[in-house]
Amino acid sequence: MKLKHIKNKLTGSKLKNSRILWFLSGSACFIISQPLLRLPVLQQLQKSTDFILFNTLYPKVTGILIALSAGVFEESFRFLFKRFFMKPDKCVFSQPVIFGLGHGIAEALIILVPAFSMVHISQLGTAFLERFLAIILHVCLTIIVWNGFQRNQKILYLILAVIIHGFVNSMIPLLYPYKNYIIMIESALAFVDILLVIYSYNSRKYYIKGSSIKDEITI
Repeated sequence: MKLKHIKNKLTGSKLKNSRILWFLSGSACFIISQPLLRLPVLQQLQKSTDFILFNTLYPKVTGILIALSAGVFEESFRFLFKRFFMKPDKCVFSQPVIFGLGHGIAEALIILVPAFSMVHISQLGTAFLERFLAIILHVCLTIIVWNGFQRNQKILYLILAVIIHGFVNSMIPLLYPYKNYIIMIESALAFVDILLVIYSYNSRKYYIKGSSIKDEITI
């Protein structure tokens, strides 16, 4: 009994460490895909004369393309992390949830920390709500990408995640001209989140049931 207790304790410790690694991997995924790669690329692109001209002639199209680029970068790196660092393909449902939390919380911290000194305290509630909804979105998008690995349709689900991410981000340039655009964007994001949460909940059937703890200790 004592040996079994020690074994269970070691297994539980490995499981805890594995979940921490999943969370940190999600955070690293965001930092690499956005601050380190996408944003510098966009900054260089915005210095281009051709980009400035195109943006002047077609501002909404430019906004939509920039929004879509976020989906391309973030979902592609989610895919790469799962493909090369989160083996094996088959896993428990908690893996994409924790990875998505790491991704979404890292983004929230990078956005909200500077906001404390830039945004009036009365607007922080809206900022926190937007980030909360965004974290839910990141968790659900991670599940979609992971579903491709569970169902052996990796590219199909990657494309689906890119399209959904790009669509959600495109609401910003499309709704910005309207008077109550913030309410409209948050409402639309909440609606999308509800649909994705329902889908994600039903996706649990694609994953290992986790009857054996060792199934979770993989990265």
